[in-house]
Amino acid sequence: MTIAIPDTPGIPQAERVEVRVTWYAWYVTFILTACYTLSFLDNKIPFILVQLIKRDLSLTDTQMGILAGPAFSLTYAICTIPLAKLSDRFSRKYVIVGAVTIWSAFTASCGFAHSFALFMFGRVGVAFGESALTPAAHSMIADYFPERQRAKVIAIYFTGIAVGGFLALSVGGFLADRYGWRSAMYAVGATGIVLSLLMLTTVREPVREQKNPARKLSEGSLVALFAHPAIRNTIIGGTLLGMAFASSSAWSPAYIMRSYGMSASATGASLGALSGTIALAGTLLGGFLASWFSRKDIRYGHRFLAIAFLLAAPLNVISFFVDSYPLFLLFHAMAALLVITYPGPTYATIQSLVEPGSRSFAAAVTLFCIQGIGIAFGAFFTGYLSDQLAGQFGQNSLRWSIAAMSLLSIGAAFHYWAASNHMGVRKGGQS
Repeated sequence: MTIAIPDTPGIPQAERVEVRVTWYAWYVTFILTACYTLSFLDNKIPFILVQLIKRDLSLTDTQMGILAGPAFSLTYAICTIPLAKLSDRFSRKYVIVGAVTIWSAFTASCGFAHSFALFMFGRVGVAFGESALTPAAHSMIADYFPERQRAKVIAIYFTGIAVGGFLALSVGGFLADRYGWRSAMYAVGATGIVLSLLMLTTVREPVREQKNPARKLSEGSLVALFAHPAIRNTIIGGTLLGMAFASSSAWSPAYIMRSYGMSASATGASLGALSGTIALAGTLLGGFLASWFSRKDIRYGHRFLAIAFLLAAPLNVISFFVDSYPLFLLFHAMAALLVITYPGPTYATIQSLVEPGSRSFAAAVTLFCIQGIGIAFGAFFTGYLSDQLAGQFGQNSLRWSIAAMSLLSIGAAFHYWAASNHMGVRKGGQS
């Protein structure tokens, strides 16, 4: 793998190859975003079903933490690197078609589970399928769009977090209250077949961008990737942020039901609508602001994120110590808006710092760290801490557990700022 910094001194702007953007490129973006939306829906729907699944299968918070965390995210992260190598060598389109089909089938299979082991097996299968999507999608986006637009387009792709999260909470809660949590899993899993066929019949594999030898700095694999200080700090920061984000997103529905006595459908309707709106706005805001800041100085995008993460920590802590549900939603929304700005700038930076033939691999490594280490263990440690603190804090143990994990975003802020110090400076460029 070759790692390079775009627009570094001595590399003329004229040598950068621009891609002409067509309407079809935006159509492909729409399909890829739909796939990511479905993956996030399948990923997050158990969160609104926590109380129902826990009661039906007689599980503990620690076991639910395993299902929400390592069972899914660690599998996702482990599988994403070898599957990404397939995407760097073979048709990314067919990799994605297979991925959508596999994870949808396993989502439906979770509805048949009658034990912790069987449900975990289904979650592992969902993770395996979903792990192939984002590295291949990011690589396709990089070949359909020029570098100056990638933060925006990847931010649009990541709006699947908002839409999928909203659907998981709202539709999942609605179906669970009326038809049971098993029916909710069946319904969500069945939708993947249609999307898989749409991807198969309407999306074309793009021509891969040619490698530029003038941008070469060093060669290798993981060693070369982490030797680059901007990439290394971005990945470490993203991992810490993933832990804080997973703690709050995975356990907020259960916290609301326990603390405010609300039903799954009421929680899903209120938290889902707000979280979906905030995630949509924040994801787009992060991508567009990063592109705008980069016109002045490429470092400013990461510094904006660092400040956002620093402010998010106290806001999220406060949200779990207020007695009013509307106040909880207010502070929680402000923290979420700041945190969810990260996807576009983070992944666009990684895509721009490596050569075209290694983009899926680089995205996979980033996902491994953010998902496998950050999000997986963020959800798990929160459930574990909640069980350990139950003797001292009783029903409030989950509150203290989430609050403690939220402080990790301060560390994320430090690393994103450090990453910005190792980026090439570009002024007066295009957005």
